[in-house]
Amino acid sequence: MSRRVSIKFEFSNRLSIPEIIESLTRGAWRLDDGGRINYLVESDMTDWDTKPLDAAPTVVQEMERARQAHGACAVILTWGATGIGGSFLILSGGQRIIVDPRVDTVYRKDADSYVDFEWYLAKILPLVSGLGLVGYTATDLPT
Repeated sequence: MSRRVSIKFEFSNRLSIPEIIESLTRGAWRLDDGGRINYLVESDMTDWDTKPLDAAPTVVQEMERARQAHGACAVILTWGATGIGGSFLILSGGQRIIVDPRVDTVYRKDADSYVDFEWYLAKILPLVSGLGLVGYTATDLPT
């Protein structure tokens, strides 16, 4: 059975991509998906682009242009050298971030078919709480 899993963060104002990425990378989040940067800037949100790791400033600029043009973009982020992470989808011109934790997902030890949201929240909340965070919702439901 497949599941719909995500964490949605809501902010009081629209955040720029440099603000978001700078906040997340102050922790151990990295624009590194297996040695490359995978990101999404197309308005139809279907065609992922790939660039080398040293292209991070260019990727952030492309994502910011997409946010300004059509209000949405995404990037794969991983935590430190763990390889654990997911896609961070920026919506509503930067007022919402939806995290899909499907890169080497961390599951609960006491219920191994459910995502360990606490692992992700412990690594995201301290980094975004100062950006006008209004709240968050976590979803793990069958589809």
